[in-house]
Order: sequence, then C-alpha cells, then structure tokens
Amino acid sequence: MQTESSNLLNPLELLKDSGIPKHLLYQSKIEVDHLICPICLNILWKPIACGQDKCFQSYCEVCINKWIQDQAGDVVLQESLYSQSLIVAPDSGSGSQYSSQSSSFSEMPQQIHVETTLPNCPKCKRPFKKTSIPIIHNLLDSIQLSCIYEECTTKPGYEQFQKHILQCPYRRINCSGCGLQQLQNELEQHENQCEQVSIECSKCFNKMSRKLFQLHSIDDCVQSQFTNKDNQIAQLSKKIEELNQKNQLLEQKICKMLKGDSFDTMHQFSFKTMFTQNYQFTGNQAIEAKLIRPSFNLQKQKNDFLHFYINHKIKTQAVQGIIWRMRIQTLKGNLLIGICSTLCHYSIDFIINKLGEIKRKEWNENKYKLLRKGNFTFSEGDTLTFQFMPLQQCLRITNENRHIVCRFEPTEIIEMGDSFFSFFSLENQGDSLIFI
Repeated sequence: MQTESSNLLNPLELLKDSGIPKHLLYQSKIEVDHLICPICLNILWKPIACGQDKCFQSYCEVCINKWIQDQAGDVVLQESLYSQSLIVAPDSGSGSQYSSQSSSFSEMPQQIHVETTLPNCPKCKRPFKKTSIPIIHNLLDSIQLSCIYEECTTKPGYEQFQKHILQCPYRRINCSGCGLQQLQNELEQHENQCEQVSIECSKCFNKMSRKLFQLHSIDDCVQSQFTNKDNQIAQLSKKIEELNQKNQLLEQKICKMLKGDSFDTMHQFSFKTMFTQNYQFTGNQAIEAKLIRPSFNLQKQKNDFLHFYINHKIKTQAVQGIIWRMRIQTLKGNLLIGICSTLCHYSIDFIINKLGEIKRKEWNENKYKLLRKGNFTFSEGDTLTFQFMPLQQCLRITNENRHIVCRFEPTEIIEMGDSFFSFFSLENQGDSLIFI
C-alpha cells in the first residue's frame, strides 16, 4: 500500500482533521507553498482566510475551526478562573467594600463582567474574521493529485478529489458477511458468493446466512411463518390491551371533566397591577399580596379599590379545568374578587364583595351594578378555592372554612369571550392575601 491512509475504509477520514497530504500532489504549475495550511502543513482543503487588512492568510476549514474552538475554550477557562478569584479571594484591606468581614452574600457583587474578544488569527494575532479569497480557489483548481490507493492511476483534480476517493474502484470495503476487505469493484461479486452474507427468505421473512439459507427447507419455512404469525398476534393483542387501558383512562377523565372534578392546579403565581407603588408581592411557594400604601387612586383623586391581576389567561374553551387557592391573611376593609375580559381599564368585570353581592361593570363604565346577592361571605383567616369548569362554563368559589359556595354563571363567563383573568382589590392599608 502507498500510505497508511490507503487502508481507510472511509477515505473521508483522511480529510477529517487536516488538509490533503502533500505527498499526494501529482502536478502543479505554481509554487505549492502558497497553498499550504500553516496549521496542519498539508494542502489546503476547503480554505477559509483571515479577512484582516494585510493578512489574508488561508487555512483549512477544519483546522481554523478547531483553532477557534480551542481559543474560545481558553477564554472561557480564563474568565471562570478570573471570576472565581474575584469572588473567593478576600481583600484584607480595611477600605475594601467586599472584604472577608461582609455580613451577607447579598453584600458581594452578584455579576462580574469580563471583557472578551474574538479568537485571534494564528498569523496576524488580530481577531479572526472569516472570508474567502477567489484566487486561492482558482490556484487549487489548477493542481492534480494522486489517488490514495496506489493501484489507481487516475489523477483527479482538486475539485474531483473527494468524489474520486469515494468512488475509486480500488477503494476497500468490508464484506457485509465475512467482514473481509474487498475492492469496491469486486465487492458485489464477492458478496454474491460469500456464505456468511445475510439473506432474507421471501416467504417467512427470516434472515439467515447464505449457508443456512441453502439448508432452509419448506417445513422450516412454514414453521417459521406460523411462529411469525403467532408473534404478530401476540403483539397485536398487547397493543389492543394497551389501547383499552388508555381508553378506560380517557373515559374516567371525561367523566371527571363532566362532573367538574378534573383540574390542573395553579402552583406558581405572578401578578400585574397598575398600582405598583401600593402593592407588595413577596414569597416563593406561597406569595403574599399586600397593600402597603393607602388606596388612593390618583386618576379618580379619591380612596378606591386598587386592582391586581393573576397573570394567567384562563381559556373559556379549554378541555381541562383549573384550580387555585387563596387565604385571606389580613382583612380590615373590604375585598373585591372578580373576573375581567382583559388586563386593561376597558373590560367587562364581574365581582363579589365580602357581603356576598355580585356586581357587573360594562367596559365603558366606571360603576358596578348589583346583579344579585347571595349568602356567600368571607373574612380574615378564610381560605378560598377557585375552580374553573370549562364544560359547565362556570367559576366556582368555595369558602373552605364556612363550607359555602359562590358561582360566576355560564352567562357571565360567556361575556368574557375566549379567555378571562382573575383579579382582586383591597382598600385598607395593611390588608393582605396569600396565594398557595
């Protein structure tokens, strides 16, 4: 063999990590040193050049990409070590803001920014900017190369080199049966005779070596067909059983949905409000919404209920219901619990207050009009459960402490359109709700 690369079963391995070996150059009308990659020292393969002024050095694509990755890895490592040194190393100086005497982690810098640059070109040492130089491609097209297989006398050009080494009749490929290497142009003939090549029976579809296939009798074939059919029946029976189980689960789920017992639980809460100076939201698992300033509405120039919304759009045509819970932590004033069609002033609202009065507000009005009054009440310490049941088109609010229920009815939900939001309004400074 001419070179160690001649034994490659996949000749593209030759070009995986570097350019074309120089000894494969057959003929060139120019000085080949201009076409050498300075990283791998082989003939350029798929060249990429540095676009910096007065540089324009070309490299193999694979070589410069690996160089860039290595340089980027070094930058990340240096940033990591630098960041650790800034945070861990205490400053013994008395004037240091972040000394070892810091009382809490919050006093230490939370973010450290390290200025980074693009990896540098190996030649000019300036940030590498990829470009292409047409004259280099033209020069490469003018050279002739030798095939990597010494028996082959073809001298492909640069553009044809990759295609040729893949299709060269002298390329060696492993036999799919015995695994021995065969010339590419002799492989088909060899595999047509090899006793270890796998053959599929056209009747029972079993695969076996050619040697065993020659001993494959009609009785064996029929028995295999019966065995295959039995296996198919067993697989189908198992599939039917799995589908029946899924069907039962779906039926149970549908029954729960029809009864209003199937819900997704809202575990995480976020809120929106126009009155960000008046409300404070704290906590992780359980979030407290607290009115920390007097409920003075600057727009109306009077004390008023200040809304805040759960930032979760509830779809009225959903298949699955949704449930969430809220505890009244402190309540010295009144509380409004409502639903609205949008997160803006111009929305249709329905509310219930602590007296059990259900009221409605049109999108172009500022006043709530009484619709009805029930026996639903709540006060400080009560826990309320909210359950939206899309199939019944109603929002059910249950006071768990008093075992009483209030509902926003289907006619009210329908007015919300395809979705709605839940909101709450406090009026007394210090009052708070906890969402759990």
